Amino acid sequence: MRIFFVVFVLFIMAATLASAAVNSVYYGNSPRIDVNLASQDPDPVEPGRIVEISFKLDNKGELANDVVFEIIPEFPFSILPGESAVKNVGTLGTAQDTDRSVFVKYKLKVDQNAVDGNQELKIRYKSDDSQSWITIDNVTIKVQSKEAILSVEKFAAVPEAVAPGSKTRLAVSLKNNANSLLKDIKITLELGKSGDEETPFSPVGSTNEKIIPFIDAQATSALEFNLLADPDAKSKVYKVPLKLQYSDILNKNYSKTLTVALVVGVEPDISVYVDTTSVYTAGKTGDISVKIVNKGLTDIKFLNVKLDKSEKYKVLSPYEVYIGNIDSDDYETADFKLSIEKTKDKKMLLPLTIEYKDANNQDYTKNANIELPLYTKSEAKKLGLIEGNGTNGIFIVIILLAAGFFAYRFWKRRRK
Repeated sequence: MRIFFVVFVLFIMAATLASAAVNSVYYGNSPRIDVNLASQDPDPVEPGRIVEISFKLDNKGELANDVVFEIIPEFPFSILPGESAVKNVGTLGTAQDTDRSVFVKYKLKVDQNAVDGNQELKIRYKSDDSQSWITIDNVTIKVQSKEAILSVEKFAAVPEAVAPGSKTRLAVSLKNNANSLLKDIKITLELGKSGDEETPFSPVGSTNEKIIPFIDAQATSALEFNLLADPDAKSKVYKVPLKLQYSDILNKNYSKTLTVALVVGVEPDISVYVDTTSVYTAGKTGDISVKIVNKGLTDIKFLNVKLDKSEKYKVLSPYEVYIGNIDSDDYETADFKLSIEKTKDKKMLLPLTIEYKDANNQDYTKNANIELPLYTKSEAKKLGLIEGNGTNGIFIVIILLAAGFFAYRFWKRRRK
């Protein structure tokens, strides 16, 4: 047992001496200075701003005389005017002294075009003991824009206005306004209900979500959504939320919701013709009713009908008739009182100018020449469009009465 104890003590003493020998070899008679970034203000710093940094120099070896510290400014960092890149630190004490640490401070300007992320800063130091410069690696300053902005540069629907039951292609162009790469970009077109409004669109061929792995700094990226408008969608402008989710190179997450506009609408389709008339022959005066039929899928608003002037007729009523709204698959009439001049023409053209708006307030003008058939009196009587004046009937009655009178007298004479 005593022998074991002696061996254990000898082992401990040998280990202690070995450790002292190692330290003596490690430090030797020269200093060993550790350099660390002590502080950064602000952290992170925005491109184009000034950052204050502080380095801690800690001597863990022998006495270090005439220590000099230097920053080697390279993009995106630069030394402010009046500021020196070289700092004379002086003497750093030994590891047993209290004066073995010192702080060195700088103010640097960060370039406006600096890329977000951890930017490396080159630094070095030397002392009379080493004579040569010792470079410190892996010293970084955190640079980040105030906000990594991903924006919708432009969007367009083709066609611009989609008819109910038809397809449209929504093209979206995204712009990375940051000075660094943005990644894990998810774009969601939020269809369905938006607030109190139902957006009548469905994705075709793919989902309403797109993924872009990354967009470089100041770069753009394009994507498309293929959409189908519901067959019963009303003609109007629909505001559709577009949600953007993405991350910057420092893994900070962002989320924002923008709005794009999709238009449901189709050009109105109307028919115009004479509905009823009391004028069938030239030289007569009567009323004419013009029917305007909305055959299209969109409603019509603010419709106004104007009958142009002509030498072939006189308008005895107002030239213009305001109708207003005509729903899809409905009609309205405009009435005019005309006096037709005498003519041998078989028809009269009535030039109309019709102005209106669709459901999205797009203006339309339609010029229509509608035909008013004209007949001779005999043709009109034969067709039953007009009644005879009764002269022939009265003449026949008179003849019959006269014949009856003479027949009676003849019969009476024969009896006598």
